[in-house]
Amino acid sequence: MKYHCTPATDLHELLGTEGEQGFEYGPLATALKNGEELVLEASHQLSRLTIAKIMALLHGLFIVETEETLYASPGFRLVLH
Repeated sequence: MKYHCTPATDLHELLGTEGEQGFEYGPLATALKNGEELVLEASHQLSRLTIAKIMALLHGLFIVETEETLYASPGFRLVLH
């Protein structure tokens, strides 16, 4: 899956948000959960802090809204492009 980053892209956008139908997984949480490749296009526009947080989350991600912990499934790959 590909996701185009902008200077306004933040961690919540990549992880997901609470929506009308419940929690809606963002591209990073979806890729982790499903073992997919995630290409963050224009990743140079992300802040250094956001990139550092993404890297830390790759070792385990707890989603408060769903009370689940996601770990990288086999096949998961993150590409900063």
